[in-house]
Amino acid sequence: MNAPRESVVREVVIVGRDAPLWLSACALQFALAPAGVQVTLVELPPLTQPADVCISLPALEAFQTRLRINEARLVTATRAAFTLGRRFVDSAGQVPAFFHAHGSNGSRIDCKEFLPQWLHARRHGLEARFEEFSLTATAARQGRMLLPDAAIDGFGFTDYGYHLPAIPYGAVLRQIALQRGVRQHATRALDVQLDERGSITALMLDGGRRVAGDFFLDVTGSEGLLIGAMGVSRASWRDAFPVDRVLTAHSALLSPVPIYSEIRAQATGWTSLASSQICMHVQQAYCSEITSDAEALASAGMRLQGVIVRERHPGRRASAWKQNCVAIGEAACVFDPLHFVDLHTVQVGLVHLLPLFSVAADFCVERDEYNQNVLAAFERMREFQGAHYCLNRYGLNRDDPSAAGSEFWRRSRAAPISAGLAHKIDAFRARGEPVHYEDEAFTIDDWQSLFIGHGVIPETHDPAVDRTPPEQLRAELRSIQGFIHKKVEEQRTHSEYLQKCANFRG
Repeated sequence: MNAPRESVVREVVIVGRDAPLWLSACALQFALAPAGVQVTLVELPPLTQPADVCISLPALEAFQTRLRINEARLVTATRAAFTLGRRFVDSAGQVPAFFHAHGSNGSRIDCKEFLPQWLHARRHGLEARFEEFSLTATAARQGRMLLPDAAIDGFGFTDYGYHLPAIPYGAVLRQIALQRGVRQHATRALDVQLDERGSITALMLDGGRRVAGDFFLDVTGSEGLLIGAMGVSRASWRDAFPVDRVLTAHSALLSPVPIYSEIRAQATGWTSLASSQICMHVQQAYCSEITSDAEALASAGMRLQGVIVRERHPGRRASAWKQNCVAIGEAACVFDPLHFVDLHTVQVGLVHLLPLFSVAADFCVERDEYNQNVLAAFERMREFQGAHYCLNRYGLNRDDPSAAGSEFWRRSRAAPISAGLAHKIDAFRARGEPVHYEDEAFTIDDWQSLFIGHGVIPETHDPAVDRTPPEQLRAELRSIQGFIHKKVEEQRTHSEYLQKCANFRG
Protein backbone atom coordinates (compact mmCIF):
# COMPACT_ATOMS: atom_id res chain seq x y z
CA MET A 1 0.00 0.00 0.00
CA ASN A 2 1.06 3.58 -0.57
CA ALA A 3 1.24 6.22 2.12
CA PRO A 4 -1.86 8.41 2.39
CA ARG A 5 -1.94 11.54 0.31
CA GLU A 6 -1.98 13.67 3.46
CA SER A 7 1.56 12.53 4.35
CA VAL A 8 3.75 15.43 3.27
CA VAL A 9 7.37 15.31 2.09
CA ARG A 10 9.44 17.81 4.03
CA GLU A 11 12.78 15.99 4.33
CA VAL A 12 14.69 14.71 1.29
CA VAL A 13 17.87 12.72 1.95
CA ILE A 14 20.45 12.21 -0.80
CA VAL A 15 23.07 9.50 -0.32
CA GLY A 16 26.17 9.17 -2.49
CA ARG A 17 29.59 10.50 -3.28
CA ASP A 18 31.63 12.70 -5.61
CA ALA A 19 30.30 15.02 -8.33
CA PRO A 20 27.03 13.11 -9.02
CA LEU A 21 26.04 13.54 -5.35
CA TRP A 22 26.72 17.27 -5.31
CA LEU A 23 25.10 17.92 -8.69
CA SER A 24 21.97 16.18 -7.37
CA ALA A 25 22.14 18.29 -4.22
CA CYS A 26 22.38 21.55 -6.17
CA ALA A 27 19.42 20.57 -8.36
CA LEU A 28 17.10 19.51 -5.54
CA GLN A 29 18.00 22.39 -3.27
CA PHE A 30 17.37 24.89 -6.06
CA ALA A 31 14.05 23.32 -7.06
CA LEU A 32 12.59 22.27 -3.70
CA ALA A 33 13.82 24.77 -1.11
CA PRO A 34 11.20 27.38 -2.18
CA ALA A 35 8.53 24.78 -1.32
CA GLY A 36 9.91 24.41 2.19
CA VAL A 37 11.64 21.07 1.59
CA GLN A 38 14.89 20.47 3.50
CA VAL A 39 17.63 18.69 1.55
CA THR A 40 20.09 16.64 3.60
CA LEU A 41 23.16 14.83 2.26
CA VAL A 42 24.82 11.68 3.49
CA GLU A 43 28.27 11.66 1.92
CA LEU A 44 30.20 8.42 1.52
CA PRO A 45 34.01 8.29 1.13
CA PRO A 46 35.05 9.57 -2.32
CA LEU A 47 36.15 7.21 -5.08
CA THR A 48 37.26 9.84 -7.58
CA GLN A 49 40.92 9.81 -8.57
CA PRO A 50 43.07 12.69 -9.94
CA ALA A 51 42.91 11.30 -13.48
CA ASP A 52 39.10 11.14 -13.53
CA VAL A 53 37.24 13.59 -15.72
CA CYS A 54 33.53 14.31 -16.14
CA ILE A 55 32.88 14.61 -19.86
CA SER A 56 29.50 16.15 -20.52
CA LEU A 57 27.02 16.16 -23.33
CA PRO A 58 25.78 19.62 -24.39
CA ALA A 59 22.65 19.42 -22.23
CA LEU A 60 24.69 20.04 -19.07
CA GLU A 61 25.34 23.68 -20.05
CA ALA A 62 21.63 24.51 -20.07
CA PHE A 63 21.05 22.49 -16.89
CA GLN A 64 23.77 24.32 -14.96
CA THR A 65 22.55 27.65 -16.27
CA ARG A 66 19.09 26.91 -14.84
CA LEU A 67 20.76 26.13 -11.51
CA ARG A 68 22.50 29.53 -11.72
CA ILE A 69 25.95 28.03 -11.82
CA ASN A 70 28.20 30.56 -13.55
CA GLU A 71 30.01 28.90 -16.44
CA ALA A 72 33.10 31.12 -16.50
CA ARG A 73 33.69 30.70 -12.78
CA LEU A 74 33.13 26.95 -13.00
CA VAL A 75 35.52 26.46 -15.92
CA THR A 76 38.20 28.58 -14.26
CA ALA A 77 37.86 27.01 -10.80
CA THR A 78 37.96 23.44 -12.13
CA ARG A 79 40.56 24.12 -14.85
CA ALA A 80 38.11 22.57 -17.30
CA ALA A 81 38.10 22.72 -21.07
CA PHE A 82 35.32 22.94 -23.64
CA THR A 83 34.52 20.24 -26.16
CA LEU A 84 32.77 20.49 -29.51
CA GLY A 85 32.53 16.73 -29.97
CA ARG A 86 34.76 13.72 -30.45
CA ARG A 87 36.92 12.30 -33.19
CA PHE A 88 36.97 8.55 -33.83
CA VAL A 89 40.25 7.18 -35.14
CA ASP A 90 41.43 3.75 -36.23
CA SER A 91 44.96 3.35 -34.82
CA ALA A 92 45.74 0.85 -37.58
CA GLY A 93 44.85 3.42 -40.24
CA GLN A 94 42.59 1.06 -42.17
CA VAL A 95 39.27 2.79 -41.43
CA PRO A 96 38.80 6.52 -42.18
CA ALA A 97 38.54 8.75 -39.12
CA PHE A 98 35.32 10.64 -38.56
CA PHE A 99 34.08 13.45 -36.33
CA HIS A 100 30.95 13.36 -34.19
CA ALA A 101 30.28 17.05 -33.60
CA HIS A 102 27.87 18.73 -31.18
CA GLY A 103 25.89 20.56 -33.81
CA SER A 104 23.92 20.30 -37.03
CA ASN A 105 25.21 18.91 -40.30
CA GLY A 106 24.94 21.33 -43.18
CA SER A 107 21.99 23.59 -43.84
CA ARG A 108 18.78 23.30 -45.83
CA ILE A 109 19.16 23.64 -49.59
CA ASP A 110 16.20 24.61 -51.79
CA CYS A 111 13.93 24.12 -48.74
CA LYS A 112 15.05 20.51 -48.41
CA GLU A 113 17.05 18.82 -45.65
CA PHE A 114 20.81 18.76 -46.15
CA LEU A 115 21.45 15.00 -46.01
CA PRO A 116 19.42 14.02 -49.10
CA GLN A 117 20.93 16.96 -50.99
CA TRP A 118 24.42 15.76 -50.03
CA LEU A 119 23.52 12.23 -51.15
CA HIS A 120 22.20 13.63 -54.43
CA ALA A 121 25.41 15.60 -55.00
CA ARG A 122 27.56 12.62 -54.01
CA ARG A 123 25.95 10.51 -56.70
CA HIS A 124 26.91 13.22 -59.17
CA GLY A 125 30.58 13.28 -58.26
CA LEU A 126 30.80 15.33 -55.04
CA GLU A 127 33.92 14.24 -53.13
CA ALA A 128 33.56 16.42 -50.02
CA ARG A 129 32.89 14.37 -46.89
CA PHE A 130 29.69 14.84 -44.93
CA GLU A 131 31.48 16.31 -41.90
CA GLU A 132 33.10 19.01 -44.03
CA PHE A 133 29.69 20.71 -44.00
CA SER A 134 29.51 20.73 -40.20
CA LEU A 135 30.29 24.14 -38.74
CA THR A 136 31.02 22.63 -35.33
CA ALA A 137 33.33 19.92 -36.65
CA THR A 138 35.29 22.46 -38.69
CA ALA A 139 35.70 24.77 -35.68
CA ALA A 140 36.88 21.82 -33.55
CA ARG A 141 39.51 20.77 -36.09
CA GLN A 142 40.83 24.33 -36.14
CA GLY A 143 40.85 24.65 -32.35
CA ARG A 144 38.30 27.45 -32.16
CA MET A 145 35.42 27.97 -29.75
CA LEU A 146 32.13 28.38 -31.57
CA LEU A 147 29.60 30.85 -30.21
CA PRO A 148 26.38 31.41 -32.14
CA ASP A 149 25.27 34.70 -33.63
CA ALA A 150 22.30 35.54 -35.82
CA ALA A 151 23.96 34.20 -38.97
CA ILE A 152 25.01 30.95 -37.31
CA ASP A 153 21.54 30.47 -35.82
CA GLY A 154 20.12 30.82 -39.33
CA PHE A 155 22.58 28.23 -40.63
CA GLY A 156 21.88 25.57 -37.98
CA PHE A 157 22.45 24.80 -34.33
CA THR A 158 25.80 24.55 -32.57
CA ASP A 159 26.53 23.26 -29.10
CA TYR A 160 29.31 22.26 -26.74
CA GLY A 161 30.12 20.23 -23.64
CA TYR A 162 32.86 20.25 -21.02
CA HIS A 163 35.87 18.26 -19.89
CA LEU A 164 35.57 18.79 -16.12
CA PRO A 165 38.31 17.36 -13.88
CA ALA A 166 36.21 15.31 -11.49
CA ILE A 167 37.74 16.20 -8.11
CA PRO A 168 37.63 20.00 -8.50
CA TYR A 169 34.22 19.77 -10.19
CA GLY A 170 32.81 17.95 -7.18
CA ALA A 171 34.45 20.48 -4.86
CA VAL A 172 32.85 23.46 -6.66
CA LEU A 173 29.40 21.83 -6.62
CA ARG A 174 29.86 20.98 -2.94
CA GLN A 175 30.62 24.60 -2.09
CA ILE A 176 27.55 25.80 -4.00
CA ALA A 177 25.24 23.26 -2.37
CA LEU A 178 26.39 24.01 1.16
CA GLN A 179 26.20 27.76 0.59
CA ARG A 180 22.60 27.32 -0.53
CA GLY A 181 21.56 25.54 2.66
CA VAL A 182 22.05 21.82 2.09
CA ARG A 183 22.77 19.91 5.31
CA GLN A 184 25.58 17.39 5.28
CA HIS A 185 26.59 14.22 7.15
CA ALA A 186 29.74 12.25 6.34
CA THR A 187 29.92 8.53 7.01
CA ARG A 188 32.03 5.53 6.09
CA ALA A 189 29.18 3.05 6.37
CA LEU A 190 25.41 3.02 6.50
CA ASP A 191 22.50 0.71 7.18
CA VAL A 192 19.10 1.13 5.52
CA GLN A 193 16.01 0.89 7.73
CA LEU A 194 12.74 -0.14 6.04
CA ASP A 195 9.15 -0.13 7.29
CA GLU A 196 6.59 -2.90 6.79
CA ARG A 197 5.72 -1.57 3.31
CA GLY A 198 9.35 -1.64 2.17
CA SER A 199 9.79 2.14 2.25
CA ILE A 200 12.91 3.70 3.74
CA THR A 201 12.37 5.33 7.11
CA ALA A 202 15.94 6.22 8.08
CA LEU A 203 19.63 5.57 7.57
CA MET A 204 21.94 4.48 10.38
CA LEU A 205 25.41 6.01 9.99
CA ASP A 206 28.66 5.21 11.74
CA GLY A 207 28.85 6.42 15.32
CA GLY A 208 25.22 5.48 15.91
CA ARG A 209 23.84 8.52 14.07
CA ARG A 210 20.35 8.24 12.56
CA VAL A 211 19.16 10.29 9.60
CA ALA A 212 15.43 10.12 8.94
CA GLY A 213 13.62 11.41 5.88
CA ASP A 214 10.44 11.29 3.85
CA PHE A 215 12.09 10.76 0.46
CA PHE A 216 15.50 9.36 -0.52
CA LEU A 217 17.81 9.64 -3.54
CA ASP A 218 20.33 6.86 -4.12
CA VAL A 219 23.42 8.35 -5.79
CA THR A 220 25.79 5.64 -4.52
CA GLY A 221 26.97 4.59 -7.97
CA SER A 222 26.90 1.05 -9.27
CA GLU A 223 26.59 -0.31 -5.71
CA GLY A 224 23.04 1.04 -5.44
CA LEU A 225 23.13 0.76 -1.67
CA LEU A 226 19.60 2.04 -1.10
CA ILE A 227 17.77 0.71 -4.14
CA GLY A 228 19.51 -2.63 -3.68
CA ALA A 229 18.44 -2.83 -0.04
CA MET A 230 14.86 -2.40 -1.24
CA GLY A 231 15.18 -5.55 -3.33
CA VAL A 232 15.18 -3.98 -6.82
CA SER A 233 16.87 -6.41 -9.20
CA ARG A 234 19.47 -5.51 -11.80
CA ALA A 235 19.55 -6.73 -15.42
CA SER A 236 23.01 -7.18 -16.93
CA TRP A 237 23.91 -5.82 -20.35
CA ARG A 238 27.19 -7.70 -20.36
CA ASP A 239 26.34 -9.69 -23.50
CA ALA A 240 25.76 -6.46 -25.48
CA PHE A 241 29.04 -4.71 -24.64
CA PRO A 242 32.53 -6.23 -24.70
CA VAL A 243 34.17 -3.80 -22.24
CA ASP A 244 34.42 -4.97 -18.62
CA ARG A 245 37.60 -3.14 -17.56
CA VAL A 246 38.59 0.52 -17.76
CA LEU A 247 42.10 1.76 -17.07
CA THR A 248 42.14 5.44 -16.12
CA ALA A 249 45.28 7.56 -16.01
CA HIS A 250 46.65 10.96 -16.95
CA SER A 251 49.51 12.17 -19.10
CA ALA A 252 51.22 15.44 -19.96
CA LEU A 253 49.13 18.51 -20.65
CA LEU A 254 48.77 19.40 -24.32
CA SER A 255 49.26 22.93 -25.58
CA PRO A 256 47.12 24.33 -27.00
CA VAL A 257 44.34 22.43 -25.23
CA PRO A 258 42.26 20.54 -27.84
CA ILE A 259 38.59 21.44 -28.02
CA TYR A 260 37.44 17.88 -28.65
CA SER A 261 38.10 14.39 -27.33
CA GLU A 262 39.54 11.56 -29.37
CA ILE A 263 38.64 7.88 -29.29
CA ARG A 264 41.26 5.57 -30.79
CA ALA A 265 40.27 2.06 -31.77
CA GLN A 266 42.97 -0.54 -31.14
CA ALA A 267 43.08 -4.27 -31.57
CA THR A 268 42.45 -4.82 -27.85
CA GLY A 269 39.75 -2.16 -27.33
CA TRP A 270 39.77 1.61 -27.44
CA THR A 271 41.47 4.57 -25.79
CA SER A 272 39.89 7.95 -25.13
CA LEU A 273 41.92 11.15 -24.78
CA ALA A 274 40.25 14.22 -23.26
CA SER A 275 42.22 17.32 -22.30
CA SER A 276 41.51 19.72 -19.48
CA GLN A 277 43.72 22.63 -18.43
CA ILE A 278 45.30 20.27 -15.89
CA CYS A 279 46.36 17.27 -17.95
CA MET A 280 45.41 14.78 -20.62
CA HIS A 281 42.84 12.39 -19.15
CA VAL A 282 43.18 8.89 -20.57
CA GLN A 283 40.78 5.94 -20.52
CA GLN A 284 41.69 2.53 -21.86
CA ALA A 285 38.61 0.29 -22.33
CA TYR A 286 39.05 -3.44 -22.92
CA CYS A 287 37.79 -6.95 -22.16
CA SER A 288 39.56 -8.89 -19.39
CA GLU A 289 38.86 -12.18 -21.17
CA ILE A 290 41.02 -11.01 -24.07
CA THR A 291 43.50 -8.52 -22.58
CA SER A 292 45.23 -8.40 -19.19
CA ASP A 293 45.65 -5.18 -17.21
CA ALA A 294 49.37 -5.22 -17.95
CA GLU A 295 48.77 -5.66 -21.68
CA ALA A 296 46.25 -2.81 -21.67
CA LEU A 297 48.74 -0.51 -19.97
CA ALA A 298 51.47 -1.46 -22.44
CA SER A 299 49.18 -0.86 -25.43
CA ALA A 300 48.39 2.73 -24.40
CA GLY A 301 51.46 3.94 -26.29
CA MET A 302 52.22 6.85 -23.95
CA ARG A 303 53.68 7.56 -20.53
CA LEU A 304 50.88 7.42 -17.98
CA GLN A 305 50.60 8.46 -14.35
CA GLY A 306 48.03 7.82 -11.63
CA VAL A 307 46.93 4.56 -13.20
CA ILE A 308 43.87 2.88 -11.71
CA VAL A 309 41.87 -0.05 -13.11
CA ARG A 310 38.15 -0.45 -12.44
CA GLU A 311 35.65 -3.11 -13.38
CA ARG A 312 32.73 -2.09 -15.58
CA HIS A 313 29.44 -3.98 -15.57
CA PRO A 314 26.80 -2.36 -17.82
CA GLY A 315 23.19 -2.95 -16.83
CA ARG A 316 20.16 -1.28 -15.29
CA ARG A 317 17.78 -1.69 -12.38
CA ALA A 318 14.35 -3.12 -13.09
CA SER A 319 12.95 0.19 -11.86
CA ALA A 320 14.67 3.42 -10.90
CA TRP A 321 11.97 4.54 -8.44
CA LYS A 322 10.58 2.22 -5.79
CA GLN A 323 8.43 3.34 -2.88
CA ASN A 324 10.07 6.53 -1.55
CA CYS A 325 13.50 6.02 -3.14
CA VAL A 326 14.81 7.07 -6.56
CA ALA A 327 18.08 5.72 -7.94
CA ILE A 328 20.05 8.38 -9.82
CA GLY A 329 22.99 7.90 -12.18
CA GLU A 330 24.86 4.62 -11.99
CA ALA A 331 22.66 3.46 -9.12
CA ALA A 332 19.91 3.22 -11.77
CA CYS A 333 21.91 2.33 -14.86
CA VAL A 334 25.56 1.68 -15.67
CA PHE A 335 26.51 2.30 -19.30
CA ASP A 336 29.46 1.30 -21.39
CA PRO A 337 32.10 4.07 -21.09
CA LEU A 338 31.79 4.95 -24.79
CA HIS A 339 30.33 8.41 -25.57
CA PHE A 340 30.78 9.50 -21.93
CA VAL A 341 27.14 9.37 -20.82
CA ASP A 342 27.77 8.82 -17.07
CA LEU A 343 27.13 12.44 -16.05
CA HIS A 344 24.24 12.67 -18.49
CA THR A 345 22.63 9.67 -16.78
CA VAL A 346 22.56 11.68 -13.55
CA GLN A 347 21.04 14.64 -15.35
CA VAL A 348 18.39 12.49 -17.06
CA GLY A 349 17.24 11.19 -13.69
CA LEU A 350 17.05 14.65 -12.13
CA VAL A 351 15.36 16.31 -15.11
CA HIS A 352 12.63 13.66 -15.18
CA LEU A 353 12.20 13.65 -11.40
CA LEU A 354 11.80 17.33 -10.60
CA PRO A 355 8.63 18.02 -12.66
CA LEU A 356 7.00 14.98 -11.05
CA PHE A 357 8.11 15.70 -7.51
CA SER A 358 5.17 16.03 -5.17
CA VAL A 359 5.16 17.44 -1.66
CA ALA A 360 2.68 14.68 -0.79
CA ALA A 361 3.91 11.13 -0.28
CA ASP A 362 1.48 9.14 -2.42
CA PHE A 363 3.79 8.71 -5.40
CA CYS A 364 2.14 5.91 -7.37
CA VAL A 365 1.18 7.91 -10.49
CA GLU A 366 4.40 9.92 -10.54
CA ARG A 367 6.49 6.82 -9.89
CA ASP A 368 4.98 4.88 -12.80
CA GLU A 369 5.47 7.78 -15.21
CA TYR A 370 9.03 8.34 -14.05
CA ASN A 371 10.03 4.71 -14.45
CA GLN A 372 8.51 4.53 -17.91
CA ASN A 373 10.21 7.71 -19.13
CA VAL A 374 13.62 7.14 -17.57
CA LEU A 375 13.91 3.51 -18.65
CA ALA A 376 12.96 4.54 -22.19
CA ALA A 377 15.70 7.19 -22.13
CA PHE A 378 18.21 4.60 -20.94
CA GLU A 379 17.29 2.31 -23.83
CA ARG A 380 17.82 5.11 -26.36
CA MET A 381 21.28 5.84 -24.91
CA ARG A 382 22.13 2.15 -24.95
CA GLU A 383 21.15 1.96 -28.63
CA PHE A 384 23.47 4.82 -29.56
CA GLN A 385 26.39 3.10 -27.86
CA GLY A 386 25.45 -0.25 -29.36
CA ALA A 387 25.41 1.21 -32.87
CA HIS A 388 29.09 2.12 -32.62
CA TYR A 389 30.01 -1.42 -31.64
CA CYS A 390 27.85 -3.33 -34.10
CA LEU A 391 28.70 -1.11 -37.10
CA ASN A 392 32.44 -0.83 -36.50
CA ARG A 393 34.91 -1.96 -39.17
CA TYR A 394 37.94 -1.95 -36.88
CA GLY A 395 40.40 -4.81 -36.79
CA LEU A 396 39.29 -6.27 -40.12
CA ASN A 397 41.73 -7.50 -42.74
CA ARG A 398 41.35 -5.05 -45.62
CA ASP A 399 42.55 -7.67 -48.11
CA ASP A 400 40.19 -10.31 -46.71
CA PRO A 401 37.05 -8.73 -45.22
CA SER A 402 35.68 -12.19 -44.42
CA ALA A 403 38.53 -12.85 -41.94
CA ALA A 404 37.61 -12.75 -38.25
CA GLY A 405 39.92 -9.84 -37.42
CA SER A 406 40.49 -8.51 -33.91
CA GLU A 407 38.74 -10.60 -31.26
CA PHE A 408 37.55 -7.53 -29.35
CA TRP A 409 35.93 -5.90 -32.38
CA ARG A 410 34.66 -9.23 -33.70
CA ARG A 411 32.77 -9.69 -30.43
CA SER A 412 31.49 -6.14 -30.73
CA ARG A 413 30.03 -6.78 -34.17
CA ALA A 414 28.48 -10.06 -33.03
CA ALA A 415 26.84 -8.65 -29.88
CA PRO A 416 23.01 -8.69 -29.86
CA ILE A 417 21.20 -5.43 -30.56
CA SER A 418 17.66 -4.35 -29.82
CA ALA A 419 14.87 -4.47 -32.39
CA GLY A 420 14.70 -0.69 -32.13
CA LEU A 421 18.34 -0.24 -33.10
CA ALA A 422 18.07 -2.77 -35.93
CA HIS A 423 15.13 -0.80 -37.29
CA LYS A 424 17.05 2.47 -37.02
CA ILE A 425 19.98 1.04 -38.97
CA ASP A 426 17.75 -0.48 -41.67
CA ALA A 427 15.73 2.72 -42.08
CA PHE A 428 18.83 4.87 -42.40
CA ARG A 429 20.54 2.47 -44.81
CA ALA A 430 17.43 2.36 -47.00
CA ARG A 431 16.51 6.06 -47.21
CA GLY A 432 18.70 8.07 -44.87
CA GLU A 433 15.84 8.69 -42.48
CA PRO A 434 16.91 8.42 -38.83
CA VAL A 435 14.13 7.02 -36.67
CA HIS A 436 13.90 9.31 -33.67
CA TYR A 437 11.97 8.41 -30.54
CA GLU A 438 11.00 10.45 -27.49
CA ASP A 439 13.56 10.70 -24.69
CA GLU A 440 16.53 10.62 -27.07
CA ALA A 441 19.79 11.87 -25.57
CA PHE A 442 21.31 12.20 -29.04
CA THR A 443 19.95 14.32 -31.89
CA ILE A 444 19.15 13.31 -35.45
CA ASP A 445 22.42 14.98 -36.47
CA ASP A 446 24.28 12.81 -33.94
CA TRP A 447 22.80 9.68 -35.50
CA GLN A 448 23.64 10.90 -39.01
CA SER A 449 27.27 11.50 -38.01
CA LEU A 450 27.51 8.09 -36.37
CA PHE A 451 25.98 6.15 -39.24
CA ILE A 452 27.87 7.89 -42.03
CA GLY A 453 31.09 7.84 -40.01
CA HIS A 454 30.81 4.06 -39.83
CA GLY A 455 30.25 3.82 -43.57
CA VAL A 456 26.47 3.38 -43.61
CA ILE A 457 25.56 5.37 -46.72
CA PRO A 458 21.84 5.45 -47.57
CA GLU A 459 20.96 3.53 -50.72
CA THR A 460 18.31 6.03 -51.81
CA HIS A 461 17.22 9.52 -50.91
CA ASP A 462 14.12 11.70 -50.97
CA PRO A 463 13.31 12.02 -54.71
CA ALA A 464 12.09 15.57 -54.15
CA VAL A 465 15.73 16.77 -54.07
CA ASP A 466 16.17 15.64 -57.67
CA ARG A 467 14.17 18.71 -58.69
CA THR A 468 16.99 20.96 -57.50
CA PRO A 469 19.04 21.86 -60.60
CA PRO A 470 22.62 20.51 -60.42
CA GLU A 471 24.17 23.92 -60.92
CA GLN A 472 22.08 25.35 -58.06
CA LEU A 473 23.07 22.43 -55.81
CA ARG A 474 26.78 22.92 -56.53
CA ALA A 475 26.51 26.64 -55.90
CA GLU A 476 24.68 26.10 -52.60
CA LEU A 477 27.28 23.59 -51.41
CA ARG A 478 30.10 26.01 -52.24
CA SER A 479 28.20 28.74 -50.40
CA ILE A 480 27.88 26.53 -47.30
CA GLN A 481 31.58 25.76 -47.33
CA GLY A 482 32.40 29.44 -47.73
CA PHE A 483 30.13 30.41 -44.87
CA ILE A 484 31.71 27.79 -42.61
CA HIS A 485 35.22 28.96 -43.44
CA LYS A 486 34.31 32.61 -42.81
CA LYS A 487 32.53 31.98 -39.52
CA VAL A 488 35.21 29.71 -38.10
CA GLU A 489 37.89 32.28 -38.86
CA GLU A 490 35.90 34.87 -36.87
CA GLN A 491 35.93 32.77 -33.68
CA ARG A 492 38.34 32.97 -30.76
CA THR A 493 40.75 30.12 -30.33
CA HIS A 494 40.00 27.70 -27.51
CA SER A 495 42.93 29.08 -25.52
CA GLU A 496 41.71 32.66 -25.96
CA TYR A 497 38.23 31.71 -24.80
CA LEU A 498 39.57 29.91 -21.72
CA GLN A 499 41.52 33.05 -20.89
CA LYS A 500 38.35 35.11 -21.32
CA CYS A 501 36.66 32.87 -18.73
CA ALA A 502 39.61 33.34 -16.37
CA ASN A 503 39.31 37.14 -16.72
CA PHE A 504 35.59 37.09 -15.92
CA ARG A 505 34.73 39.34 -12.99
CA GLY A 506 30.93 39.23 -13.02
